[in-house]
Amino acid sequence: MISFDFDFSMPEYTSGYILKSKNFRVSFIKFPTQYKFAEKGTEVVETYLFEPKKDIAGSLMILHGLGTSNIPFLLWMGTHLANAGVRTIVPILPGNFTRVADKSVSGKDYFSTDVERATRFWEHAVVDTLSVLNFAKNLNLWHENNCLLGFCLGGMLSVILNSLTDDFKKTILMTTGGDVGTLIWYSPTLAFMRREMKKGFGGDIIHKEEFLERFKKDIEKLKKFENVKQMQQSDIHPFLKIDPIAYAKFVKTERIIFIEALFDKALPKSTRKMLWEMLGKPRRHVIFSGHVTWLPFQYFLARFILKEMDANEFRRQARLMEKIKFEEK
Repeated sequence: MISFDFDFSMPEYTSGYILKSKNFRVSFIKFPTQYKFAEKGTEVVETYLFEPKKDIAGSLMILHGLGTSNIPFLLWMGTHLANAGVRTIVPILPGNFTRVADKSVSGKDYFSTDVERATRFWEHAVVDTLSVLNFAKNLNLWHENNCLLGFCLGGMLSVILNSLTDDFKKTILMTTGGDVGTLIWYSPTLAFMRREMKKGFGGDIIHKEEFLERFKKDIEKLKKFENVKQMQQSDIHPFLKIDPIAYAKFVKTERIIFIEALFDKALPKSTRKMLWEMLGKPRRHVIFSGHVTWLPFQYFLARFILKEMDANEFRRQARLMEKIKFEEK
């Protein structure tokens, strides 16, 4: 049975400055994961902390997308938001970037044809993110004025997190979706999974028609569940138990901001629409971009974040795009 339960205890950690500038510093923080079933290569939580030196307007946590290529863009955004006075925390999710499991590929394990392995990575990601949140709270790094930003995979995890905790005052879901069944069979991003399926694998997923029919029936069952535990203990498909649509009804709609890319080919339109509807149709913005083509223009998202966090005065806006001069170590 999938479960996100764990007992947090303040870990021993290492922290060192990796960048310094006039208005902020960047630390790289590491501590042992508190997830009991971590794969080799994912046992250490890694987090980037972008800390303003003064005049802190709030705290933001950014959850990146699947794989590696999106992460440098989001780290760049972290430097500029910190320069504008927003403390920014960017955890590296297990199975991605510098935390890839032994003999695996960045991002692949969340959609492994080994269902048990896939669900473990979703569990691990939630436990690590909640650990980073508790870690920040213990060190008084989590501001009362706070926000969570989740892109792609990070957006899916953000929905799950919002069903488990009230610590995020606002959550911005950036180009994300639900209905994992449809994603598996129709998302270009998951072509690797479909190739592996053709070779055959265990479990009750046999072929496309049977899988989608099972998923469709199980989605209907979501209506009857009264809490997250009841849903997790049910007989619905294991992949639905890590699907944000299964957690959406337990999320406060007014805390969610949904940003959808009009030309998003990675996420079929039905998967975006379903998640938005399951969340209770929160405030939605449609941008004229593809799934990742907005990344080089993250300045506009950073401006939006400042506005949503009520930190949008002219001085912060100016510092957002100020050329950052880093000090020598």
